[in-house]
Amino acid sequence: MKALVIDHIHEEGITLLKQYCEVDVNYGLSPEELAAIVGNYDILLGRATHLTGKIEKPLLENSGKLKVIGIASVGLDQFDQDYIASKGIKLINLPGVNSVSVAEHTVSLLLCGMRHILLAYQQMKESIWNKHGFTSALELNGKTVGIIGFGNIGKCVGSILKKGFNMNVLAFDPYIDEEEAKANGARLVSFEELLTQSDVVTIHAPLTDETYHLIEEEEIKKMKKGAILLNAGRGGIINEDALYKYLKNQHLRFAGLDVQETEPCCHSPLFSLDNFIATPHIAGLTYDALSRAGKRVVTECLEYLNVEVDAITPGA
Repeated sequence: MKALVIDHIHEEGITLLKQYCEVDVNYGLSPEELAAIVGNYDILLGRATHLTGKIEKPLLENSGKLKVIGIASVGLDQFDQDYIASKGIKLINLPGVNSVSVAEHTVSLLLCGMRHILLAYQQMKESIWNKHGFTSALELNGKTVGIIGFGNIGKCVGSILKKGFNMNVLAFDPYIDEEEAKANGARLVSFEELLTQSDVVTIHAPLTDETYHLIEEEEIKKMKKGAILLNAGRGGIINEDALYKYLKNQHLRFAGLDVQETEPCCHSPLFSLDNFIATPHIAGLTYDALSRAGKRVVTECLEYLNVEVDAITPGA
């Protein structure tokens, strides 16, 4: 049995995989190069396949012996799921594998915005001791957070902010009911109510036709003046031109993004603003989450192929 690894999987996962099959590791293949060889393998492993583009028909027309594609992450927007299924190939991803990491990163972005941490540090680096320049900082205690997408990550964010910071939690998610929201410490509300009632709006939804540019100018205008907008879901959910406009005119107090519509992105007009911070899609990339994901995706792929895998570390 042969496996091809085309994106960075944690070394612990690679080591486990090598115990059961022949492994080729080849990062940075072009779509044409991948299409030419993918049919020689039983297992294809990657993450978001940023280096190879979308996994769709041209790559898999000659899929040969390929039986399973394993993704050591959550999102599937890079994959033509219907075509993959039509080829009889199993697609495995790992919902929840990085929930804690993404949730903690989201809270980090939020604290940066509430307490002016980045701007204060930048001024100190310029030898400016501006002790009284940040007295507009706010506490989280008693504020309201609205969570768009109340899945594994959204629930984890809500739990941290409710239990750790005494925040009120609202949730908008058309795929859950009131009981599920209540059981996880949130009140299920309409999209409009979430926008108008939240001091902080944080996005943890997948990118779909439904959610593309879910946050446009009209939605931002409905948000409280001085609200904070966060996105650790997918970049295309926010219209970044509208975001720039309402950060610049101070309708929004702050925005923090771990994802942007075009990635990599290092030259957005947003970077000219003091009330904006971004990170390069790293929210889920902690050592803990990557180790857990590497071992889990390998185990699930092998078990799908009826290989009995030795037990992995509990919690992994």
